[in-house]
Amino acid sequence: MRPLFRVACCSFVAVLAMLTGCSAEGEDSLAEKYPTQSATCDALFGTKNMESLIDILGSDGLRFTNRPIAVDALREGLTEEAKEPYNEIEGFEEYDVCWLSGDSQFHANVAWAADSLKFVQSPSGPWQPVAEDVYLADDSYVGGDLDIVFRCEIKGASRGQQAQVLLEARVGDISSPKFSEQFHEQLAVRLARTVRDELRCANEPEIPADLKIRG
Repeated sequence: MRPLFRVACCSFVAVLAMLTGCSAEGEDSLAEKYPTQSATCDALFGTKNMESLIDILGSDGLRFTNRPIAVDALREGLTEEAKEPYNEIEGFEEYDVCWLSGDSQFHANVAWAADSLKFVQSPSGPWQPVAEDVYLADDSYVGGDLDIVFRCEIKGASRGQQAQVLLEARVGDISSPKFSEQFHEQLAVRLARTVRDELRCANEPEIPADLKIRG
């Protein structure tokens, strides 16, 4: 009887494991719940970076909080703004490209910068050069966010619209000891480079991996 009992026990465990696995597989993943937001974040930051980010935020109750926007729509919106006359009353559209909420919150935005090239280049301002045509904001100016501004010339845009040749990529801070300065910088650089490539900036700004302020 002992062998039969063992077989029965093994069969029960196998069935239980199968049922548990089926239950887990039945739950929608983050990508299934938020297909557009997930695809956009992966495209802008890279899948591996997003996996690390999700691990930091925690999977319990994790959700996207920004409105869905595809990378194509982001590119088209920014390109159209660059070619249209600047509206001083409405200003520029700020695109919430990747907002996640879990144990902590993460946000990333892209927009044409309201600051002019002359203001950004001023030595008394909050912006500091990190490469040719690329500037980084002082942390105190952006509340802990990493904010990269770079000159991005769009073919077909009026050269008279000086304000619109500056593109701004902002990546928020996360209140977690797992979120290192190095990873924060890595995300900001990846976002800026991806948007630059999507817009095909005619001046081809070189965004460095190391964002240390130049002397």
